[in-house]
Order: sequence, then C-alpha cells, then structure tokens
Amino acid sequence: MNQVVTSTAELESGALTCETSTADRPAARSGGRFYRPELDALRLLAFLLVFLHHAAVGYLDPISATPAGSKWIFRIFYGIVAGGSFGVCLFFVLSAFLIFELLLRERATTSDLKPKQFYIRRILRIWPLYFVALIIAMVAMVVTDGNRAAIPWAIWSAFLAGNWFVVIHGFPESPFDLLWSISVEEQFYLAAPWVVKFFSPRRLVVFSFILVVIANVWLFVLGAAHAHSYSVGANSFVQFQNFAAGILLCLLLRTWSPKFGAWQRLMTFLGAVICWICAIDFFKTRFAGDQPPGSWHLIGGYGLVSIGCCLFFLAFWGADSKLFPSWLIYLGRISYGLYVFHMLCMYIVGHGIPFHHAGVVGVLLKGALAMAMTILLALISYRYLETPFLRLKKRHEIVASRPI
Repeated sequence: MNQVVTSTAELESGALTCETSTADRPAARSGGRFYRPELDALRLLAFLLVFLHHAAVGYLDPISATPAGSKWIFRIFYGIVAGGSFGVCLFFVLSAFLIFELLLRERATTSDLKPKQFYIRRILRIWPLYFVALIIAMVAMVVTDGNRAAIPWAIWSAFLAGNWFVVIHGFPESPFDLLWSISVEEQFYLAAPWVVKFFSPRRLVVFSFILVVIANVWLFVLGAAHAHSYSVGANSFVQFQNFAAGILLCLLLRTWSPKFGAWQRLMTFLGAVICWICAIDFFKTRFAGDQPPGSWHLIGGYGLVSIGCCLFFLAFWGADSKLFPSWLIYLGRISYGLYVFHMLCMYIVGHGIPFHHAGVVGVLLKGALAMAMTILLALISYRYLETPFLRLKKRHEIVASRPI
C-alpha cells in the first residue's frame, strides 16, 4: 500500500502548506513545496479501514449469508467492515494523485522530468521497509517451520511480482502477504515518470481512461472464467483503475477548487460509504472462494469502489487543518509502517497471547492490543529505519514534499 502506499504529504507545523517557499533546501528550491495535511488524515483513514477489515471481518462472515431484507442493520455493518478491504484501493488513488501532482509540478518547474531521480526517490522511500519485511517473513517461516509456500512468494515479491504469485497460487500464510499491494504500486510507477514526461494533460486523461477500459476488460474476462477472489483483487490490471482515478483527480483539481461546507463534506463522505456498501452487498465484490458473482457485477462493483475512493478523497480535500490534531497527522505520516506491520501484530496477539475473554469483548481487547503494538513498531521503523533513507531522498527532490 501503499503507500503504500506512500504519501508525499508530511507534517509541517500542523498547517496547510502548498506554497513556493525557497527556504527549505537547495535541491528543492526551484520547485517550492507541496503539502496537504488533510491527505495525511485520509491516509490514516485508509489504514484504519484495512485494519478494521482484517480484525473483524472473519467474525462477521456469517452475516453476509443473511437473506436480503433481514437483519439490515447487521448487513450494513458487515458492508462497512468487509468494505474496509477497499482501503487498499483508497491508498492507490491517493498515491497516484500525489505522485502525478509532484511529477507535473516538477515538469512545470524545470521544463523537463528526470525519471532516474524519480526511481531513486521511490527506492529510498519504499524499498528499505519493504525488503526488511520480506526478510522477516522468510526468517519466520524457516525458524517456525511454517508454511513454506511463503518462501517462493517472498522470492517473487523480491522482484516486485508478489501480487502475481497471489493471482496464480493464492495468498501464502504469512502476516506480510499484504505486501502484494506494494508490488502493484511499483509496477505502475515503472511507467509513471515516462508518461508525465511525454504526455500533455489531455493525453494523460486519455491514458487514464485507457487504464479504466483495460481494467474492465480484465474484470469481464475474470468474471466469465469464474476466477477466484484473490485472482481478481490482486490483479495489477484490475487495480490500475484506481490509479487512473487518482490521476484524473489530480488533473481535475488543478483546474477546479471546490469549496465544500461541513454538510457537503459529510454528504460526500456518506456517499463514499454507500458506494462501498453497495459494492459489497449488491454487487458481491467481496466474494468467497472461486464463485464470482459474474462479469457485470464485478465491473459494477469495482466501479463503485473507485467512485467511493474519489468521494472519500473529495470529502477530505481542502478541509481546515485545524480539524486534525497533530498526533493524527503524524499517524498518517507513518501509515506505511502501520500498514506493513499490522497483520504481524494481529498474528502475535491472536496466537501468542492468551485471552480469557470471548465474543465481542475478546475481539475488542485483541484489536486494541494489536493496534498499540502496530503503532509502536511503526514508530520504531519510521525513526530508525525509514528516516535515514528519507534524508537521502531529500537530495533528489525537485519539489519539496517531506520535511524531516
């Protein structure tokens, strides 16, 4: 995730910054600074949705089989929890928006774009934690004599193809199998700087719609072939639709400055929730086993997922930074580590710590402890592993984005 899922927005005095200050550092002087604290809050929301999904959806799966029209409150709640898995899609939309915004600013500032510098920045931001997590996964499998299927998965992931292993073989039993989303991101960003370098904004729009068409063709084919759920969700071409949504948002908001009031933001947020619930409950986008609901349901469901991501984005875009306390922005800042470690912490809590409470109380206690452990590991990772590489990354910035 991205982040996953990575964001280029960072904490800077808790205030909205999108200025052209020249005081930061020589490498970024000509490009100014781009920073939107509300997008850090959005990144945190994306992580919390994924965390909620992984923490609770297993306990609610029986509700999904409830006949339509009965226990509608529980069906809505199940839709929210199950739809939390789309937090990964929200990461993709947010990441594409930020990356393309920075690349377009770089091109406008320098009248050129250097793909090599972009790749260096991506490597310094993503790879250190990514490969440390892969090493931990492989060592854990060897030491504990666990599922050895995780070892070939880790090898595929080392070549940034872990999601294609999932598409073909399914998810390995590893608390780091969520790194498939990082593979998807890195595959997409192989082309990103070249696309921005040679395409005008109008051609970027066409490029984005081509990605949407490709995604829907794949959804149609996968639905017709009765593909397994993991073969759909982990497919790069399916997820490229969300990157296209992020690019289109980037281009739209360069010419349109929406002024939303509190009620408009609330209604936009609720609209996003409704889109995701409909994708789950009506279109059955999250389906069990190898029984997809059909090609048109997949197309409609994933379309609603992307629309919901855009609505979540617009609900946060331009929000007053005073609405978000500094600690919340900081958690959004370290959301990459939160995302990478949360499944490991859930595994440790679920298998290594005895609980005497059952039912809802036990789930809440386990969830709270797993969240606390996740935050602790993410803090340590950001401070001692990621920050040294982020300092190196600053040397290759054209548009400043991450004060440290």
